[in-house]
Amino acid sequence: MLRGIAVALMMAVTVCSPLLIGDARAQSTEESLVCCAPGEVDLYLVGSDSSASLTPFSAELGDDVQRVVVESSVTGQETLGTWLMPDLWAGEVPGGTWQFAINYEISNAAGVQINATATVDIGSKSFTASTEPSGSFLAQGVGTLTFDIDVEAFTSSGNSNIELTLTAQAIAFQVPGSDASFELLWGTEDEDSALTATIPLLDIWMIEPEVEGDDVYLAVRLDSPWGLSTLSLSDSISLLVNGREVTGDPIETAADDTVRVTWTWDGAAGGVETINVQVELVFQPGQSALTGSGTYEIETFDTGGGTGTYYPPDEPLRTDGSGSRLDVSVRAELESGANNDLILKTTTSITMSDEVAFWFRWGLDHLGDDVTPLSPTLEAFSAGGVSDDERVSRSLESVEVAEFERQMVNLGQLFLTNGLGLDSDELLGEFRDFDQLQIKLDLMGESNVVNHPVTVVFFTTQSVEDGAKLTVLSNFIVVQPAPIWSSINLDVEYASSMLTGLTLSDVNNDDLALSVARTPWGDVVTVRGEGLSQDDKFTFSTIPTSALTFAPLPLAVLTLLGCAAAMLIGLRLSRNRRRTYLYLEMVLMPVVGAVFVFGFPPNFVGGAVVAVALVWWVTAIGSPRMAAPARVWPTVACPKCSTPNVVDSDERPFRLNCGGCARVIKIEG
Repeated sequence: MLRGIAVALMMAVTVCSPLLIGDARAQSTEESLVCCAPGEVDLYLVGSDSSASLTPFSAELGDDVQRVVVESSVTGQETLGTWLMPDLWAGEVPGGTWQFAINYEISNAAGVQINATATVDIGSKSFTASTEPSGSFLAQGVGTLTFDIDVEAFTSSGNSNIELTLTAQAIAFQVPGSDASFELLWGTEDEDSALTATIPLLDIWMIEPEVEGDDVYLAVRLDSPWGLSTLSLSDSISLLVNGREVTGDPIETAADDTVRVTWTWDGAAGGVETINVQVELVFQPGQSALTGSGTYEIETFDTGGGTGTYYPPDEPLRTDGSGSRLDVSVRAELESGANNDLILKTTTSITMSDEVAFWFRWGLDHLGDDVTPLSPTLEAFSAGGVSDDERVSRSLESVEVAEFERQMVNLGQLFLTNGLGLDSDELLGEFRDFDQLQIKLDLMGESNVVNHPVTVVFFTTQSVEDGAKLTVLSNFIVVQPAPIWSSINLDVEYASSMLTGLTLSDVNNDDLALSVARTPWGDVVTVRGEGLSQDDKFTFSTIPTSALTFAPLPLAVLTLLGCAAAMLIGLRLSRNRRRTYLYLEMVLMPVVGAVFVFGFPPNFVGGAVVAVALVWWVTAIGSPRMAAPARVWPTVACPKCSTPNVVDSDERPFRLNCGGCARVIKIEG
């Protein structure tokens, strides 16, 4: 494998943003400072009390409004709030005017007369601004209280804090009601109170390209007081070569306050060529990008030796702040055990993509590495049967896969919780409750250390309590400041046998679709959801049981017998009555079938059978009677004239006159 550093002669490094330094030159043969001059930034107010702070990242604005409430007049100096941003980045701070704007709301008063002061302390320096000496009048309703603070130029050493303090010397309500109040508001997107300052933000270093075959690895290094947050919470970062954006996910690594971002560029023409590389970092939404660029001469080789993905010497980051995709598939089967207990066999597949997948593959290729610094999650895995030749080979050998599967039996909870940000108990259940546990790794057809999905499959068997509520899944994503997962997709299916049932299944999140189906061969409960985030809360629960009235096959038999018995009784009640309406009402049978098939509890199924039976019986009783058939009376011939005569009475003896000769005929038998 050909691995060479590009024949990289730095021709020129230029800066394109008006906020940046004018013209940078290489400080060494490997990297050059290309950005950034002090720039204007909004430092948002977040938190309250001891956690009150200033942050340049709008992503840290929360959902709950922070507030200070004043309900009575203030006649002496009172501190309304203090916010802190630690470790201002080293560099020149130009003189100018900083603006502090804080939102307010006045209720049940005509307004407020306020005399207040905003103070910015940076190290030993202090800058203040106050309302007019006569006071400032704020009208009822909502508005913004602003202070223009003049700041003198100075040099930041890199370890000074910015501390913002708001104090009031006097607050007087005008025409107040009984519950008048003056509230200062901050901490959300709607109440985005902020200090707008011009300060050094960060340094961007452009690193000399590396060449591997026909792959070119282009990297920048971000140095800032916010470390990884600079990458994870900034609006966006991109790299352009000769004016065209490099696609594909970059590889990120971090150490202390430094974050390295490396893109793989595969657009080289081959041989020696000159390229212009430009980095663009949008620090805050709506602001101009911070940019820097460099021109390099590189030489690529058509050897096919590269993998198409940069292989970092240090452990890559699990997230760049935007998060990765996670797919969770659960297939479970409930069946009766040998001792009449209930056994639940579950297959849980966790498929990770994007940055997390690359981090996992890189870590798997470093099992037992005692040279490279590793995070506690990866360091917990021992070398086992992995040799030095197989380790750090950029390819995942079968022995590495086997060692991971073997050690995960003991390290599974640590890996899921600390490595993937998943609560193992809420996702899989407690490991100590498993009767059997087996773990398999699926590399999804790709054995190289590249950005490609990978699946970890857990096969578990455990006993569950008959008739007790079983929580299947519940909020298994551990919330992270920089989200590990951007999109979570769930596909869960629980099935029972003919003689076991799943009842009262429930999920308490409208974003998850719950469906229940029942056949005589078993219950099937499915839950599906797409695009869930780490903040979504949900609980999926069901009740496993072996009770005969809940088991699908016995319940199906009982339902059919109940319907058959109801119909037989209806037929019995409708003797000598018209059955036309009764037969028409047999269309109610599919209603009972639907209640059964859609998995309603047995009491609903029984209720449906009873309701249909009552309808049938009422119809049978209320149907009109059938008309009696005309009776055929016997005839007798007159002994004298042979005329036939109808004997229309059962009375004996019975006398009638012959219709022919009028002779009286006597019938005795």
